[in-house]
Amino acid sequence: MKTVLVANSKGGAGKTMTAITLAGALKSLGHRVALADADPQQSARMWGKRRSAYAAHIPVLNWSKETLPSVPKKTDWLIIDSGAGVGADDVKPFVKDADYLVTPIMASLFDELAIRSFLKDLQDLKRVRKDKIDILPIGSRVDLRRKDTKLLGDFVEANGHKLVTLISERAAYVDLAREGLSVFDQTQARYRQLQEQWHPLLKKMGLKISKD
Repeated sequence: MKTVLVANSKGGAGKTMTAITLAGALKSLGHRVALADADPQQSARMWGKRRSAYAAHIPVLNWSKETLPSVPKKTDWLIIDSGAGVGADDVKPFVKDADYLVTPIMASLFDELAIRSFLKDLQDLKRVRKDKIDILPIGSRVDLRRKDTKLLGDFVEANGHKLVTLISERAAYVDLAREGLSVFDQTQARYRQLQEQWHPLLKKMGLKISKD
């Protein structure tokens, strides 16, 4: 089983939206996926409860308590939505088993300042120092026309990482989340461009994307 931890030290960066979109993407590729919600607000679980019976089933586990529900057997991918505003020490229990740490970052001065310390503190974790986990920063909820979006890649690179992709802020994410869906649950052409923005991240996670 591969594990993806979605974490950021600043709230409002699109962490839960990233987690549920990744879960939807992996499910659309035919993988058996489970989503663990470690955030006390339980936003991912509320998303799962709204999910239509006609949509592909994605079990959502409550990992906000001391006793964690076990992951369903034969799960291929586990996505962990960490708590909001966490530091490196808070995610340490999850890092020890994770293969990838996806960090959504918004293109703003305050988000960059917050994430700088988080990325630096992660280097103190043994598994990160030994390159046992891939740290994958993504631009989250960005406006591709804005100057600060263009500067975000330079900021991430100056802090020892490379921005994997840019995810536009679009109303479709919010509208679909109300129904317990993600953009990867949709087959209409208008969602294809949004799905393609996630492809570089999925490829970094070793997944093959169809060219159709």
